[in-house]
Amino acid sequence: MTMIKRAPVDRSSAKRQSGLAAIEFALVFVVLFLAVYGVASIGAVLYVQQVVSRAAEDGARAALQLSLDVSANDSRVQSAVYQSLASSSITPSVAGSSIASKLAWLKNNMPSSLITVDTSSPIQVMVKVAYPYGNNPIVPALPFTGIVLPPNLQGKATTAKPLP
Repeated sequence: MTMIKRAPVDRSSAKRQSGLAAIEFALVFVVLFLAVYGVASIGAVLYVQQVVSRAAEDGARAALQLSLDVSANDSRVQSAVYQSLASSSITPSVAGSSIASKLAWLKNNMPSSLITVDTSSPIQVMVKVAYPYGNNPIVPALPFTGIVLPPNLQGKATTAKPLP
């Protein structure tokens, strides 16, 4: 029986291999982190867009309940929009967790001019909501990534005026 002698293990090549693994991990981690961050950013924008659209629908529903008494830029419709926005999770954590504190934050940071009630048509009422997402993003933009967040997200809803 012949014995095969192995070459002695070079300790320096083992150290080089562990250094290579660290470099590979760093490169893969960066790519995976950016992919997960991109998905989270897009998901946050889509969520806020849905909330803004729902708030416009709630405003249109409030205008419908007011029937013929609704006027242009009606504060009652704007209150319904603010209430709808406050019941979601789009406000920053500094706004607090109660609906009342979120409502106060929204009224201070989102001017009522971003909520318009258009009654110029004889047969319909249109409610438009613009939310300043660029000032209050859910997931902040990373520097040097080139990810551009939309400055405003808009929702629009229309309801028919009841016949007299």
